[in-house]
Amino acid sequence: MATEDNKTLNLRWIQAFNERDWQAEAACRTVDYQAHMSGAEGPLNAHGWAAFMSELSTAFPDAQISIDGAVAERDTVASRWTITATHRATFQGVPPTGKAITMAGVDFSRVVDGKIAEHWAQFDVVGVMQQIGAMPAPA
Repeated sequence: MATEDNKTLNLRWIQAFNERDWQAEAACRTVDYQAHMSGAEGPLNAHGWAAFMSELSTAFPDAQISIDGAVAERDTVASRWTITATHRATFQGVPPTGKAITMAGVDFSRVVDGKIAEHWAQFDVVGVMQQIGAMPAPA
């Protein structure tokens, strides 16, 4: 695929999350998809990814991802993004607080045959835990 096609695929994948269209989201990924995530013990397969997405969208049902910048080269798309949301259900053992959060992150996705095959993501979970009151903010 051309690099612009890969960027379009990445945008379609994010849009599917924002619309909670899990069928469209899954259609953007290969069947042997793997995600390497901040804090995860190891790579998540498609089932583990779906469980993570379910936990995130349950805890933050209004979560929206905005792409702040994206570049593509050969088979890789890199994005800098921000999630804004409200903490409405238990997240990482923390009961709902009703607090608004903002989480920044970056990711790289490898595209194979027009689908995302592998995903690496780094994001500020500590910042989210501070925003929902689970950890103290630095002095």
